Amino acid sequence: MDFTHYNNEAVDLAVELVNTDHRFYGGPDQIGDLTSLKAFLADYEDLWSGVANQPRRDDLKSIHQVRDDLRGVVSADDVADASKRLNVILDKYGAAPHISVHTGEPHLHFEPRDPSMRSWLGVVTAMGLATVLVHHGLERFGICRSDKCDDVFVDTSKNRSRCHCSTQCSTREAVAAHRARK
Repeated sequence: MDFTHYNNEAVDLAVELVNTDHRFYGGPDQIGDLTSLKAFLADYEDLWSGVANQPRRDDLKSIHQVRDDLRGVVSADDVADASKRLNVILDKYGAAPHISVHTGEPHLHFEPRDPSMRSWLGVVTAMGLATVLVHHGLERFGICRSDKCDDVFVDTSKNRSRCHCSTQCSTREAVAAHRARK
């Protein structure tokens, strides 16, 4: 599913950022230090290079807060709660709309007024999730139904039937259910 030409990567980034916290099932924080944060952000450098500053050690705590705030959006009980949470993030990190024509066609970019990595990450990921919420509904957000996982996902299936964050979790649950029936 193509959310918009601008936000697909932002949606992926939001989901991947939330899923770096594996404390639910005793796993590590995958962005627990500056080195791991830089490694995480390397896949998205084309999005932030020239727009945001290089990540710094003092960004970590704020980025962990962004991650927690995004999880709150995905796990919100209703559209009003999810919208409120997204608006708080956008306000907190200073989202500012800009019309860009770098592709030849005018389109909106949302970037923070502050070029810090924490502000950029907060604005861009919140805008990605906001696009999904506004155009496709809260039902597109999900939390893995596996007992051993709490990763989030955005359901891109046509019939909104996705229950697990990955094929691995889906297979593990199917095998467990099959064994329980035998």
